[in-house]
Amino acid sequence: MSYRNVGLLILSLLLLILSIWIPQLEFLIWIGFVPFFLAIQTWSPFKSLFAGLFLGALFLSALLYWIVYYELRIFLIVILLTLPFFSLFGFSVSWFWRRFKNHWIHIFAPPISWSFASFLYSLTPINTIGDQISFLQAPLFPGIVRIAGISGVTFFIMLTNSLTAQWIATRDKRFRNELLIAVIMLGLSSILLPQVSQSVPIKVAIVQHNFPISPDWRSNHRRDIITTYEKTIRELGGTADLIVFPQYGLPIDVLREPKWLEGLARLKNTSILLGTYIPKLPGGSLEGGERFDTALLFTPNQSVQEYRAMTPPPFRRIGQVLGTEKKPLLLDDIKIGPMLCYEDVKSEEGKNWVKSEAEILFPLSNPGHFLRTLLPKYHLFHDRIRAIETNRYVVRVSPNGFSAIIDPNGKIIAQSELNREEILKGTVYPSAQRTPFVKVGLVIHPFLTVIGLILLFGNYVRDSIKRFARRMR
Repeated sequence: MSYRNVGLLILSLLLLILSIWIPQLEFLIWIGFVPFFLAIQTWSPFKSLFAGLFLGALFLSALLYWIVYYELRIFLIVILLTLPFFSLFGFSVSWFWRRFKNHWIHIFAPPISWSFASFLYSLTPINTIGDQISFLQAPLFPGIVRIAGISGVTFFIMLTNSLTAQWIATRDKRFRNELLIAVIMLGLSSILLPQVSQSVPIKVAIVQHNFPISPDWRSNHRRDIITTYEKTIRELGGTADLIVFPQYGLPIDVLREPKWLEGLARLKNTSILLGTYIPKLPGGSLEGGERFDTALLFTPNQSVQEYRAMTPPPFRRIGQVLGTEKKPLLLDDIKIGPMLCYEDVKSEEGKNWVKSEAEILFPLSNPGHFLRTLLPKYHLFHDRIRAIETNRYVVRVSPNGFSAIIDPNGKIIAQSELNREEILKGTVYPSAQRTPFVKVGLVIHPFLTVIGLILLFGNYVRDSIKRFARRMR
């Protein structure tokens, strides 16, 4: 193992970490794998496996470091579970390059290998890991995201890295020209945007109250919490059609004692959407035991409506009982889809809400444990991607930030700051349109996996025939 190749591995690691830690350098993801590819071009698949292990261990630690703020043990478990991803990726790329001399297979070996690993991991609880290299860049390319989802941008990131590495290694003008075509496609996808439809306007007011997340604080400030909610509703009721509060553990069971908020909704002729935990059984504990993570909608003319989260929070158990039905809440005749806690980071969640006829999406989450990390920023980027994938306005609300109103092209209309009490106001519009992504779904990784398996078994059959022919001579 030469010093040159070791240096290339370290350079690749630095480029990848800088791309996720420093906003001004996020573009480095488009070349971050180039040194890695140059290093493993002369290595065997097994050497490339260990190169992938080295790169993956440190890059994933940099990407997922925020888990340490919850629990170090869980962080170590997650890293161990994700390490095979990069190992399999490195092994597969090297294997394809050694087995095939075809120009196109050399180009597409990295995207195929990444999609193969992503598809395998999509069958596990860590099912979004394959697309985490692209979520900071995906909002810049709505044309691709609207068609293929976040996976489409992941594909282009791997493709441009592969073409760049092949061009540097061979000086072949074909790779340069194909790279230019890929760049042009990316450019077009960033500027050719559909017009945002404006049908029935809904004036929303987003409440980022900036309450601490600590259960002890909530227990000692029960009256302050209730007073703040009530005062805010009374002040905003005349100016907003819908007042949206974040996911936050309220000190009362507002599902089974709804008169307080139902009365305020009727009094101010406004609707109220919020997220909170509800005991599974009446009279149960609000802080522990079995409970639902619930979005509740109070309107002037209807009884309270409820949606129960169907996806548990990652890496931990909190006694959450999962819901079973993705049924939109009705704001008059407009159907809205709440996304609670971790649900907004999954493309499938947004797609399924649209298939359930939701016309606006409302992520209500509480990353309060991780305010000193990049996790709130990550959530915001994922919500921009969900807006593009679904062609829906997305209204994100968090107790301590970031909160935001996002249009169907992923553009942020209004955004709060972290650790600040703020109220954002804006107008959103329902949409019933379905994007190609919603109609087709996540197909990039399964499709390329099939291509990879065809090449794998085709190569095996070809070698078997050659061995048989040699024996028959």
